[in-house]
Amino acid sequence: MLTPPALRRFAPWARVASLLLGTTAACREPALPERVPAVARPSSRQAAPVRRAAVTLRFSSGRLASPTDPDAADRLQVAAVFGQLDARDAGLLDDLVGRERPAGAMAIDGCVADLGPTAAGTRAAAQRPHAWVQLLDVGNVTLRAGADELPLRVQMVPSLTEATRGVRYDADRAMSRVWLAAGSLLLAGTGGDGVEPFTVTIDVPRPVRLTHVGPNAVRLGRVPGPVAGEELSVRWGSVDGAAELTLQVGAEVDGRPGWLRCRLRDDGAFTVPAELAAQLPARTEARPWLARLTRARSKPMPGFAGDGMRLELSDAVHVF
Repeated sequence: MLTPPALRRFAPWARVASLLLGTTAACREPALPERVPAVARPSSRQAAPVRRAAVTLRFSSGRLASPTDPDAADRLQVAAVFGQLDARDAGLLDDLVGRERPAGAMAIDGCVADLGPTAAGTRAAAQRPHAWVQLLDVGNVTLRAGADELPLRVQMVPSLTEATRGVRYDADRAMSRVWLAAGSLLLAGTGGDGVEPFTVTIDVPRPVRLTHVGPNAVRLGRVPGPVAGEELSVRWGSVDGAAELTLQVGAEVDGRPGWLRCRLRDDGAFTVPAELAAQLPARTEARPWLARLTRARSKPMPGFAGDGMRLELSDAVHVF
């Protein structure tokens, strides 16, 4: 059996960030840090372990893609972990796949201060698990849309935190808009580590696209914002009505996040009140706000507790 130091030599893990779906708010959509620092060992009080899954499928319109990376447009990214852990540590799996915490506790058309899209990395680094977390090897995992298949890579995770060991799955495909046209996505695993073979299908919500900020139309991923002290209004094209819709807006300031997160009624328009917009950091040409609108749908996975699979369709623009 490999010891943790041997595992580190065997499988260095140099890019947690790229697996957790995003980029920095200054120029692209956010990501977790490249390495999550070790945390304290689990406490001695332990409950019976449960099996949970956290699978994030994220499709980004890519309007903020770098001009030097044209393939970044319409990118589909996948991150998945399957764990056996204390039920009180369920949020750790969400953080390891870059998933936002559920917005269900927020009122419709309500906003709260938020740590921003990089918060998952901060939470994962700060958590003290109640018990050892084992990330399971569930065999070969494949994402399918119609006749198309996307095998997920499997990578050793020797030391995400001091108390977390196992494997994670990921995939990244550019120019993937055709996958949404299939209407549904199917995730299949061959099984392993005591997990039976599984399949789960999730319906694709309608794509979402920010069209206006105030009276100004979005052009090439950029749009002028409101005058200081005014409310922030956004409009989007297409209405789904059956999926969760959230807006994140803000920016990082000297390493300190300043964001709002809003849970929206999917009716095509929303206004952030002036007193809340005033809490956002001042924007400049060099440091604009990032406004990201995400339509999402979740689906339980057989053999695992909770809503295991989450499909997110997002669009982001810079507000100057």
